[in-house]
Amino acid sequence: MVKDAVKNTNDKLDELKSVIKNLKNEKGKIARQFKDVEVGSNDHQSLIHSMQRVSEKLKEHEGDLKALLKSKKSAKKTPKDRLVLPAQFAQLDDVYTGEITVKKIVSPAEKEKWWQYVASSNRSSLYHSHAIYQFYSTQPHLCYEIFGAWSEDGELLGGLPVVVMSTPLFGKFAVSLPFFNYGGPLTSCKRVFASLLEAYDQHARSVGSKYAEIRSTTKTDRASSLKKVSMLRALPGDISLFEQQIGAKVRAQAKKAEEYSPTFKVGKEELLNDFYKVFSTNMRDLGTPVEHKSFFRLLLTQLEDNAQLIVVYVRNKAVGAAFLTTHNDMMEIPWASTLRSANKMNINMWMYDHILKHAIKLNMKWFDFGRSTKDAGTYRFKKQWGAKPVQHYWYTLATETNSEQSLNPDNPKFKLAIAAWQRMPVWLANKIGPFVASQLP
Repeated sequence: MVKDAVKNTNDKLDELKSVIKNLKNEKGKIARQFKDVEVGSNDHQSLIHSMQRVSEKLKEHEGDLKALLKSKKSAKKTPKDRLVLPAQFAQLDDVYTGEITVKKIVSPAEKEKWWQYVASSNRSSLYHSHAIYQFYSTQPHLCYEIFGAWSEDGELLGGLPVVVMSTPLFGKFAVSLPFFNYGGPLTSCKRVFASLLEAYDQHARSVGSKYAEIRSTTKTDRASSLKKVSMLRALPGDISLFEQQIGAKVRAQAKKAEEYSPTFKVGKEELLNDFYKVFSTNMRDLGTPVEHKSFFRLLLTQLEDNAQLIVVYVRNKAVGAAFLTTHNDMMEIPWASTLRSANKMNINMWMYDHILKHAIKLNMKWFDFGRSTKDAGTYRFKKQWGAKPVQHYWYTLATETNSEQSLNPDNPKFKLAIAAWQRMPVWLANKIGPFVASQLP
């Protein structure tokens, strides 16, 4: 049906183009005859009428051609072909018009309502889960709080999980949520979302937080930072189609590593030492403090079947590694690294190729390459795999000027610290790093 419609449109375009070409030729012939007749004569008047008639027809058919081309262009952008994102990235509507009361969730009954809300919401992410709540309870320098939005009838309309960090290095601040890519305000209503932000802004000021950063993929009228995007790729149902989609250039780059006979292992804690060795070495090279190995061990335990490790070996040496999570029909790669010594082997391309095919084998519909700064190297790397950007909106609250004070490596004030860290031996970076990393959101 679709192919027939496309063929019919193309046939009409060809026919119109042919008619327009003939009319232009006819118009040219008429124009050349004017030099052979006397101005004002009957022949001259006849030529003028003929020229007007042909010009009107030409204008009409050119209008038809323009309309058909516009229609064809619009057909390529039908809802069927548009990127329809998973529900957790959907923008909000105004489904509730009544009074909204925001308060901290404290009682066991209120907490139970919250966990029921998280479980029933198709907008919730892996990081809204009770497993992540339990994970945070083991980490130093922080306190996990939940602010609920309630209707006049006591119905829970949404909530804002926030981690308050009281750190020796950076003081007291709040983030929703640190360490991970998602887990901010959860609701289906715009007004509720705005109410949660406003209420927490007032609360954070009242308790003396240095600042609060609410990270979300939901847009509101409040000013926000637009530096970060998630890179998402829809996955086909079979690997052969995936290989067609990524194109010859990417396939060739991934296959370059095969001459080194790499091996690809999927596992859990039995791969943790090798994963951590690769990851911590690469993070040192990038100048970024790394979390303690126990951070990843506990995540593997808490997330159970929703987390696994990938390690790539060349001649029995770990050279590439990734931490994968799954939620509904989406696989995410929040952490991945390859050793710099493996760059010449194209191990990173080979590893991602195998990870994406692994996701397809698990019947995942989406692959989330994780968060990137727009137009950075990682952004371009992910884009070549067919990933599309999904905008993040980071709202900075609780400061007098609402200026961005995010504690992340993109902040210029960290440049000197990064340069010093890159020169540090790996063993020392791994000893000091967890203390620093536990205080960075």
